[in-house]
Amino acid sequence: NHVTEYEQCMSEKRETDKRPATSPSTKQVSITQAYTNATQYEKDSRRWKEITDAICYYIAKDMAPIATLERSGFIHLIKTLDRRCTVPSRPYFSQTALPNMYKTCCKKVAAELKSVQHFAATSDLWSRRTMDPYLSLTLHYIDDEWKLRNRCLETAYFPVDHTSEMIAQGLRDMLSAWELTEENLVAITTDNSTNVVKAAQLNGWTRQQY
Repeated sequence: NHVTEYEQCMSEKRETDKRPATSPSTKQVSITQAYTNATQYEKDSRRWKEITDAICYYIAKDMAPIATLERSGFIHLIKTLDRRCTVPSRPYFSQTALPNMYKTCCKKVAAELKSVQHFAATSDLWSRRTMDPYLSLTLHYIDDEWKLRNRCLETAYFPVDHTSEMIAQGLRDMLSAWELTEENLVAITTDNSTNVVKAAQLNGWTRQQY
C-alpha cells in the first residue's frame, strides 16, 4: 500500500543521506611541474627541433607563405598543441631552416640519382605574375624497385635572353649541376615554342611535345 511504499522510500533516503558526499578527485600540480609547463623549450632541445622541423615541412610541402608563421591563428594553433613551443621568427625559416631542408633534400635526391642509368625529362620556360622568367627541369625515371619517380631538379631564375642557344646551355648546365650525363637522357618533353624546340635540336636531344 501507499504507506508501506512511503516508509520504504524514506528509509532509503535516510541511508543515502548518511553516505559521505563524493566529489571528483583533483590532482594538485606540483610547483616543479607548474614551472616546467610554463618554461619554453630550449632551442637545442629535441622537442623544439621536432616541432620546428614539422613547421618547416608544412611550409615547403604545402607551399604556404612564410607570413603564415606570424598570423594569430597559426600561433594559437601551435600554443594549443604545445604551450611550451614558441614559433621562431620568419628570418629563421627563410635564412636557416628552409635552406637546410633544401640542402638535405638535394643530398638525398643526388644519392638516389647515382643509381639511375636512363631517364627522361620535362622542361618549361615560364613567367610568374611579375613577369620574372624561370626555367624548370623535371626528371622521370624508374628506380630499382620498378617505381616511376619524378624529381623537379631545378626551377631557376632565367633573366638572360631567351634565345635557343641560351636555353640549350641552361638545360645542359642543369644536368651538369646534378652530375647527369646527356647520353643517358632518353628524351625531353617541352611545349612547341620555337626557341625551346630549337634548343633541344642544338643539344641533339630527342624531343617530345606535350
